[in-house]
Amino acid sequence: MYSPESEYKVFCTSCYNDREDCTIYGIDFNFSKNFLEQFSNLFKKVPRLLLAHKNNNAEGCDYANYAYRSRNAYLSFNIVRSENIYYSKYVLEGNKICLDSYNIKHSERGYELFFVSRIYNSRFLVRSSRCIDSAFLFDCSECNNCFMSYNLRNKSYVLRNKQLTREKYLEKIKEFPLDSYIVQEKLKKEFSKLPESALCRPAMVRSIENCTGDFIGHSKNTHYSFSVVDAEDSKYIVFGTNTIRDSYDLLFIGRGELCYELANSGAGNNNSMFSLDIGTVYDSAYCISCLDSKKLFGCVGLKNKQYCILNKQYTKEEYKKLVPKIVEQMNEMPYIDKEGRVYKYGEFFPPEFSPFAYNESLAYEEFPISKERVEKEGYLWRDEEEKHYDATIQSQELPDSINDVKENILEEIIACPNKGKIETKCTFAYRIVPDELRFYQLMKIPLPRYCPNCRYYERRKWKNPWKLWHRKCMCGSPGSPSTTTNHFHGEGRCKVEFETSYAPKRPEIVYCEKCYQSEVY
Repeated sequence: MYSPESEYKVFCTSCYNDREDCTIYGIDFNFSKNFLEQFSNLFKKVPRLLLAHKNNNAEGCDYANYAYRSRNAYLSFNIVRSENIYYSKYVLEGNKICLDSYNIKHSERGYELFFVSRIYNSRFLVRSSRCIDSAFLFDCSECNNCFMSYNLRNKSYVLRNKQLTREKYLEKIKEFPLDSYIVQEKLKKEFSKLPESALCRPAMVRSIENCTGDFIGHSKNTHYSFSVVDAEDSKYIVFGTNTIRDSYDLLFIGRGELCYELANSGAGNNNSMFSLDIGTVYDSAYCISCLDSKKLFGCVGLKNKQYCILNKQYTKEEYKKLVPKIVEQMNEMPYIDKEGRVYKYGEFFPPEFSPFAYNESLAYEEFPISKERVEKEGYLWRDEEEKHYDATIQSQELPDSINDVKENILEEIIACPNKGKIETKCTFAYRIVPDELRFYQLMKIPLPRYCPNCRYYERRKWKNPWKLWHRKCMCGSPGSPSTTTNHFHGEGRCKVEFETSYAPKRPEIVYCEKCYQSEVY
């Protein structure tokens, strides 16, 4: 995942596992220089692992990053205990044979799934769960054989939100030959407008008490957080699971307690802060890629260590005496970046320490800004590598139906219509790999016309931002589809207010939880 231009050392998995004890890179703390500058020099010396994994994947994961206990994952990221995954992200657990999907769990034979769980043999599902043999559904659950519908619960044989008999449904569905790319594109256009007719909840939550955010489950007193399970007394967390307590400002985190400003860190951290890529680390600060350790300050790549500063081993007494002095020195002699931003003790690492450019990071996806603004803000921008592919076929020349595709398509280099578009990190051209073709043939899905990166950014349009707005329930407002006669507030406008990731100017109809349930269930 590191660019060839990066100044960091990058090791393959076997060399990384066989590397020497990283205390060999230890340096004495120099009180005449600020701490973060000394840490940066250490960080550049310690080898980095080529991809973020724990060497517990089966075969076929060479082109996947942040993959754990998985098999056959290709051009996919953040994968846990899943297999045969292609062009997908946040494949959270127990998934099989899924392509072009985002945030899925316990799903099988799925295509273009977005925030779904327990889906089987389905395509183009958004914010749905426990659906079988269905397509083009928004906010549906416990459904089978449903098509182009929204807000369904425990339904079968529903087409465009109209209940049909089994015989009538199977007859009508033949009017939509899903093996055709032309037909699929027409249906996708119709599907993109579906949420405007649906009722939306302020947030996707379950079993919570006093929480704000989106996609939160089994949590209490957790605020402004997104995609979080089992958190309590915490705030500002994105993608956190497995018992998080009394923590703040976490990004992609496992089990932890009393943690602050951690990113991409595994389970078992306690009383640790300002760190990246750590696991089972106690009472530590300013660490990167450290495991099973405690009492570390400013360390990189250590394992099973304690009482170390800048990778140098100290006695317990020396450590306890030196760390407070370093903290004091950090406040008296702070690090100042090239834009004049000041970093005293209590701040995360400066962005200029990152091995990655802004447009190589998740920041570019969630907060896209131009190259000019990136450089004006003092961040690094890395131009995409120029690719000179000799395309053998234009995407518009591909057969409309998957039924007409021959095996020789595997030999073709297909030109992407976006021709290197920066906004979608277009790769100019792409190929179809054998397992991918078999999936399309099995599911009767037409060949994609755009490269995987462009498809990914198109899929992201379904995603709400990591941001909340204070709004009022729209039930009873002009244009509201409900009569409110069976609602808890009676006639008139509901007065409930809430925090939601749906911006006020968006077209969706957002109800409070009680009004939503009165209509949908």
